[in-house]
Amino acid sequence: MKVVFMDEHKKTSADGAAKPAQAEKQAQGPDGKPPQAAAHAERQAQGPDGKPSWEPARQEPATKKAEPSEPAEQIAELADRLLRLTAEYDNYKKRTAKEKEALSLHSEARVMLRLLPIYEEIGIAEQEVAKIQDKPVPEGALLVLAKLRKGFLREGLQPMKLQGEKLDPFRHETAMREDSDAPEGTIVRVIKQGYLYKGEVLQHAIVSVSSGKKPGEKPEDGEIPENNAGA
Repeated sequence: MKVVFMDEHKKTSADGAAKPAQAEKQAQGPDGKPPQAAAHAERQAQGPDGKPSWEPARQEPATKKAEPSEPAEQIAELADRLLRLTAEYDNYKKRTAKEKEALSLHSEARVMLRLLPIYEEIGIAEQEVAKIQDKPVPEGALLVLAKLRKGFLREGLQPMKLQGEKLDPFRHETAMREDSDAPEGTIVRVIKQGYLYKGEVLQHAIVSVSSGKKPGEKPEDGEIPENNAGA
Protein backbone atom coordinates (compact mmCIF):
# COMPACT_ATOMS: atom_id res chain seq x y z
CA MET A 1 0.00 0.00 0.00
CA LYS A 2 2.87 2.33 0.73
CA VAL A 3 4.76 1.47 -2.42
CA VAL A 4 1.86 2.26 -4.58
CA PHE A 5 1.49 5.60 -2.95
CA MET A 6 5.10 6.54 -3.68
CA ASP A 7 4.79 5.63 -7.31
CA GLU A 8 1.71 7.71 -7.67
CA HIS A 9 3.41 10.58 -5.94
CA LYS A 10 6.40 10.43 -8.29
CA LYS A 11 4.13 10.17 -11.26
CA THR A 12 2.18 13.17 -10.09
CA SER A 13 5.38 15.12 -9.50
CA ALA A 14 6.70 14.16 -12.93
CA ASP A 15 3.48 15.18 -14.59
CA GLY A 16 3.53 18.50 -12.69
CA ALA A 17 7.09 19.18 -13.80
CA ALA A 18 6.37 18.25 -17.42
CA LYS A 19 3.38 20.57 -17.77
CA PRO A 20 5.34 23.85 -17.12
CA ALA A 21 8.03 22.72 -19.53
CA GLN A 22 5.47 21.89 -22.17
CA ALA A 23 3.66 25.21 -21.61
CA GLU A 24 6.96 27.06 -21.87
CA LYS A 25 7.78 25.19 -25.09
CA GLN A 26 4.38 26.00 -26.50
CA ALA A 27 4.83 29.69 -25.53
CA GLN A 28 8.04 29.79 -27.62
CA GLY A 29 7.99 30.23 -31.34
CA PRO A 30 9.38 27.82 -33.89
CA ASP A 31 12.76 29.56 -33.70
CA GLY A 32 12.92 29.20 -29.94
CA LYS A 33 12.04 32.83 -29.20
CA PRO A 34 8.95 34.16 -27.45
CA PRO A 35 6.10 35.13 -29.83
CA GLN A 36 6.33 38.82 -28.89
CA ALA A 37 10.05 38.94 -29.63
CA ALA A 38 9.47 37.11 -32.90
CA ALA A 39 6.72 39.55 -33.93
CA HIS A 40 8.98 42.51 -33.05
CA ALA A 41 11.83 41.06 -35.07
CA GLU A 42 9.50 40.43 -37.96
CA ARG A 43 8.28 44.03 -37.90
CA GLN A 44 11.87 45.26 -37.89
CA ALA A 45 12.62 43.02 -40.84
CA GLN A 46 9.79 44.60 -42.80
CA GLY A 47 10.17 47.83 -44.69
CA PRO A 48 8.03 50.98 -44.22
CA ASP A 49 5.63 49.73 -46.92
CA GLY A 50 4.98 46.44 -45.16
CA LYS A 51 7.23 44.39 -47.46
CA PRO A 52 10.32 42.44 -46.41
CA SER A 53 13.42 44.60 -46.28
CA TRP A 54 15.32 42.19 -48.46
CA GLU A 55 12.87 42.75 -51.30
CA PRO A 56 13.97 45.80 -53.37
CA ALA A 57 11.44 48.63 -53.31
CA ARG A 58 9.71 49.32 -56.61
CA GLN A 59 10.62 52.75 -57.89
CA GLU A 60 8.00 54.88 -59.59
CA PRO A 61 8.95 56.06 -63.09
CA ALA A 62 10.24 59.63 -62.85
CA THR A 63 8.64 62.24 -65.06
CA LYS A 64 10.86 63.30 -67.92
CA LYS A 65 12.24 66.79 -67.58
CA ALA A 66 13.40 69.02 -70.41
CA GLU A 67 17.09 68.65 -70.76
CA PRO A 68 18.95 71.92 -70.31
CA SER A 69 20.18 73.38 -73.54
CA GLU A 70 23.84 73.74 -74.23
CA PRO A 71 25.62 76.89 -73.01
CA ALA A 72 26.38 77.90 -76.59
CA GLU A 73 22.69 77.78 -77.49
CA GLN A 74 21.80 79.85 -74.42
CA ILE A 75 24.41 82.45 -75.32
CA ALA A 76 23.12 82.62 -78.91
CA GLU A 77 19.54 83.04 -77.70
CA LEU A 78 20.49 85.81 -75.26
CA ALA A 79 22.53 87.56 -77.94
CA ASP A 80 19.57 87.44 -80.33
CA ARG A 81 17.22 88.85 -77.69
CA LEU A 82 19.69 91.62 -76.88
CA LEU A 83 20.00 92.48 -80.57
CA ARG A 84 16.22 92.66 -80.97
CA LEU A 85 15.80 94.83 -77.87
CA THR A 86 18.55 97.15 -79.06
CA ALA A 87 16.86 97.54 -82.46
CA GLU A 88 13.47 98.21 -80.84
CA TYR A 89 15.01 100.82 -78.54
CA ASP A 90 16.73 102.53 -81.47
CA ASN A 91 13.43 102.67 -83.37
CA TYR A 92 11.73 104.07 -80.28
CA LYS A 93 14.34 106.83 -79.95
CA LYS A 94 14.02 107.75 -83.63
CA ARG A 95 10.23 107.79 -83.45
CA THR A 96 10.13 109.95 -80.33
CA ALA A 97 12.74 112.30 -81.80
CA LYS A 98 10.60 112.79 -84.92
CA GLU A 99 7.51 113.39 -82.79
CA LYS A 100 9.33 115.99 -80.69
CA GLU A 101 10.67 117.69 -83.81
CA ALA A 102 7.21 117.81 -85.39
CA LEU A 103 5.71 119.23 -82.19
CA SER A 104 8.44 121.86 -81.94
CA LEU A 105 7.99 122.82 -85.60
CA HIS A 106 4.25 123.17 -85.12
CA SER A 107 4.72 125.44 -82.11
CA GLU A 108 7.27 127.61 -83.92
CA ALA A 109 5.03 127.85 -86.99
CA ARG A 110 2.15 129.16 -84.87
CA VAL A 111 4.34 131.92 -83.48
CA MET A 112 5.69 132.80 -86.93
CA LEU A 113 2.18 132.96 -88.35
CA ARG A 114 1.28 135.59 -85.74
CA LEU A 115 4.39 137.60 -86.63
CA LEU A 116 3.75 137.32 -90.36
CA PRO A 117 1.78 140.62 -90.60
CA ILE A 118 4.83 142.42 -89.17
CA TYR A 119 7.05 140.92 -91.86
CA GLU A 120 4.62 141.93 -94.60
CA GLU A 121 4.57 145.50 -93.31
CA ILE A 122 8.34 145.72 -93.60
CA GLY A 123 7.97 146.11 -97.37
CA ILE A 124 5.40 148.87 -96.94
CA ALA A 125 7.68 150.63 -94.45
CA GLU A 126 10.61 150.41 -96.88
CA GLN A 127 8.54 152.05 -99.65
CA GLU A 128 7.46 154.88 -97.36
CA VAL A 129 10.95 155.45 -95.98
CA ALA A 130 12.34 155.66 -99.51
CA LYS A 131 10.13 158.72 -100.12
CA ILE A 132 11.89 160.73 -97.41
CA GLN A 133 14.12 163.38 -98.93
CA ASP A 134 16.67 163.54 -96.13
CA LYS A 135 19.17 160.79 -97.03
CA PRO A 136 20.56 159.96 -93.56
CA VAL A 137 17.05 159.16 -92.26
CA PRO A 138 15.98 156.68 -94.96
CA GLU A 139 19.36 155.02 -95.05
CA GLY A 140 19.27 154.29 -91.30
CA ALA A 141 15.63 153.19 -91.40
CA LEU A 142 16.20 150.95 -94.40
CA LEU A 143 19.17 149.36 -92.64
CA VAL A 144 17.05 148.54 -89.60
CA LEU A 145 14.24 147.16 -91.76
CA ALA A 146 16.71 145.05 -93.73
CA LYS A 147 18.09 143.53 -90.54
CA LEU A 148 14.56 142.77 -89.37
CA ARG A 149 13.77 141.09 -92.68
CA LYS A 150 16.94 139.01 -92.51
CA GLY A 151 16.01 137.93 -88.99
CA PHE A 152 12.72 136.47 -90.25
CA LEU A 153 14.47 134.74 -93.15
CA ARG A 154 17.16 133.36 -90.85
CA GLU A 155 14.50 131.75 -88.64
CA GLY A 156 13.13 129.81 -91.63
CA LEU A 157 10.48 132.11 -93.13
CA GLN A 158 10.51 132.05 -96.93
CA PRO A 159 8.19 133.89 -99.35
CA MET A 160 6.87 131.68 -102.14
CA LYS A 161 8.03 132.34 -105.68
CA LEU A 162 4.73 132.74 -107.53
CA GLN A 163 4.86 134.90 -110.65
CA GLY A 164 5.14 132.71 -113.77
CA GLU A 165 5.02 129.43 -111.79
CA LYS A 166 2.67 126.56 -112.54
CA LEU A 167 -0.33 126.22 -110.27
CA ASP A 168 0.29 123.89 -107.31
CA PRO A 169 -2.97 122.98 -105.55
CA PHE A 170 -1.03 122.08 -102.40
CA ARG A 171 0.42 125.61 -102.12
CA HIS A 172 -1.80 127.88 -104.18
CA GLU A 173 -5.47 128.77 -104.11
CA THR A 174 -7.04 129.91 -107.40
CA ALA A 175 -9.21 132.97 -107.00
CA MET A 176 -9.88 133.56 -110.70
CA ARG A 177 -8.82 132.74 -114.26
CA GLU A 178 -7.98 135.40 -116.80
CA ASP A 179 -6.85 135.62 -120.38
CA SER A 180 -3.12 135.80 -120.80
CA ASP A 181 -0.35 135.01 -123.24
CA ALA A 182 1.03 132.57 -120.63
CA PRO A 183 0.23 128.87 -120.89
CA GLU A 184 -2.89 127.61 -119.20
CA GLY A 185 -2.53 127.11 -115.45
CA THR A 186 0.33 129.58 -115.10
CA ILE A 187 0.17 132.14 -112.30
CA VAL A 188 -0.19 135.57 -113.85
CA ARG A 189 -1.14 137.64 -110.82
CA VAL A 190 -0.60 137.36 -107.08
CA ILE A 191 -3.54 138.40 -104.94
CA LYS A 192 -2.10 137.33 -101.60
CA GLN A 193 1.48 136.31 -100.97
CA GLY A 194 2.16 132.77 -99.72
CA TYR A 195 4.89 131.76 -97.28
CA LEU A 196 6.85 128.68 -96.29
CA TYR A 197 8.32 127.98 -92.88
CA LYS A 198 11.21 125.52 -92.84
CA GLY A 199 9.95 123.98 -96.07
CA GLU A 200 6.34 123.59 -94.91
CA VAL A 201 3.40 125.73 -96.05
CA LEU A 202 2.74 128.46 -93.53
CA GLN A 203 0.26 130.49 -95.56
CA HIS A 204 -1.29 129.47 -98.87
CA ALA A 205 -1.00 131.94 -101.73
CA ILE A 206 -4.10 133.29 -103.46
CA VAL A 207 -3.44 133.77 -107.17
CA SER A 208 -5.00 134.28 -110.56
CA VAL A 209 -4.03 131.83 -113.31
CA SER A 210 -4.04 131.99 -117.05
CA SER A 211 -6.96 130.47 -118.91
CA GLY A 212 -4.75 129.66 -121.87
CA LYS A 213 -6.42 132.23 -124.16
CA LYS A 214 -4.88 135.39 -125.41
CA PRO A 215 -6.55 138.69 -124.56
CA GLY A 216 -9.25 139.63 -127.12
CA GLU A 217 -9.49 136.11 -128.52
CA LYS A 218 -13.08 135.17 -129.36
CA PRO A 219 -14.47 132.03 -127.70
CA GLU A 220 -15.21 129.06 -129.88
CA ASP A 221 -18.77 128.12 -130.84
CA GLY A 222 -20.72 126.77 -127.90
CA GLU A 223 -18.12 127.91 -125.36
CA ILE A 224 -19.26 130.24 -122.62
CA PRO A 225 -17.09 133.33 -122.18
CA GLU A 226 -15.03 133.45 -119.01
CA ASN A 227 -16.74 136.63 -117.80
CA ASN A 228 -20.23 135.14 -118.24
CA ALA A 229 -19.43 131.75 -116.67
CA GLY A 230 -21.07 132.66 -113.38
CA ALA A 231 -24.12 134.42 -114.88
